[in-house]
Amino acid sequence: MTAPAPRTVLLLHAYPLSAAMWDDQRAVLEAEGFRVIAPNLPGFGGEEGAMTTLEDAARDLLGTLPEGDPLAVVGLSMGGYLAMELLRQAPERFARVVLADTSLRADTPEKTEDRREQADRVEEEGRDFIVEAAEKEHSPATFRRVRPMIEAASREGIAGALRAMAVRGEHRDTLRGLEVPLLVLVGEQDEITPVELGQEIADAGRGELRVIPEAAHLSNLDHPEAFNAALLAFLR
Repeated sequence: MTAPAPRTVLLLHAYPLSAAMWDDQRAVLEAEGFRVIAPNLPGFGGEEGAMTTLEDAARDLLGTLPEGDPLAVVGLSMGGYLAMELLRQAPERFARVVLADTSLRADTPEKTEDRREQADRVEEEGRDFIVEAAEKEHSPATFRRVRPMIEAASREGIAGALRAMAVRGEHRDTLRGLEVPLLVLVGEQDEITPVELGQEIADAGRGELRVIPEAAHLSNLDHPEAFNAALLAFLR
């Protein structure tokens, strides 16, 4: 599993946020000489449109990425789901993989139905209930950062992402076929995709698991110093 260290890093954001969640990581990476690509997914961060499936989103994204040297991909939560779909479709494009606070599993039937109900609700009522849920899930400091990102997301974007995540497949075989280094990061206090799910990813992809102390589901925002240190050590 040897590959040259990439100099371009693709950062894929969580639901229902935007590329702004990576501001701390972008600054650190660029200071180290990396080129950073951090797209806003459809419907988020002012981007128009909405996702239909993660397969289509990955195919569209691959068409925009620079050709030539392989990239590093970093995906957190929904961004991790998308990263794994990129690896399924075009593993040769990537030389390092970082999956944070995510899962290789498909949704259970109950979770699938819950996402679809939320998608219908946000289209009918707006995003206020999403904001309220985020306030309960995150620390006050993290919530202050993510609130404007959620409020900037369109109803269509949020609903599309929910429906796309609801129909995604499992990626155990994708990770078993991985031939490049893998780092798995997970917040110590992540209750949405807890440490055992991170360990499952690391085991499938023969990667390394690093637990970020004093962090929950958005580990890059909850404890950026520890997240950045682990990320840079791996990418170097």
